[in-house]
Amino acid sequence: MKVYSPEELAANNGKEGKPVLVAVDGKVYDLSASKLWAGGTHTRRHEAGADLSKWIRSAPHKLDVLERFQQVGVFQEKSEPQLAAPRTKIDLWLDRHPFFRRHPHPAIVHLPLGLICGVAIFEAAALITGSAKTEWAAFCCTALGVVFIPAAMLTGYITWWINYGAADLPVVRKKRRLAWTALAVGCVAVLLRLFAVMEPLGAADPYFAVYLVTLAALVTVVSYVGYLGGTITFPYK
Repeated sequence: MKVYSPEELAANNGKEGKPVLVAVDGKVYDLSASKLWAGGTHTRRHEAGADLSKWIRSAPHKLDVLERFQQVGVFQEKSEPQLAAPRTKIDLWLDRHPFFRRHPHPAIVHLPLGLICGVAIFEAAALITGSAKTEWAAFCCTALGVVFIPAAMLTGYITWWINYGAADLPVVRKKRRLAWTALAVGCVAVLLRLFAVMEPLGAADPYFAVYLVTLAALVTVVSYVGYLGGTITFPYK
């Protein structure tokens, strides 16, 4: 059976009519017949011609999906220098529990994203209907969303370190800055609503106008952070 070096595997990336080959646990599979790998890209995240051993265990499907395809060779990867001891132990643990390599951040970040983006709907409905209860629901979504921003940021930093070695990537740098901005703006919005706004639906209350502007800024920043996260998980280009 053919032995593929990293260079030979990388050459079979599904581009320009080349075969779609991937390596998993030292075995090389030909996925050219899969429509999900058309053009050598899968779910806009994974590229053919690579070793996907670490990533396939955190995928929504199991390893037995590879049994549908032909094994065309074995993968001979180059020996790499040993990592520092603390990181090596973490990597071994993540290999046994691949869920924690990528999923905790998306699982947590969707909570503040959903809550804060929902604020715009509730607040607009409150202004249109004059409903104090709906306005209170908007505030509760704001407060809960802000409370969960630090947890989303923490898991984001951990995921960034585990998967990207804390590399200074432009999109991650922008996400970090905007996340801190969202936390600051969110705290201001909550404090304004609790201690400054006297008439939550009163047009004559100047602090209520400031509060609405703060909410708009918060929803905008958080929405853009979510968009940037999407460009990492599912690249648009």
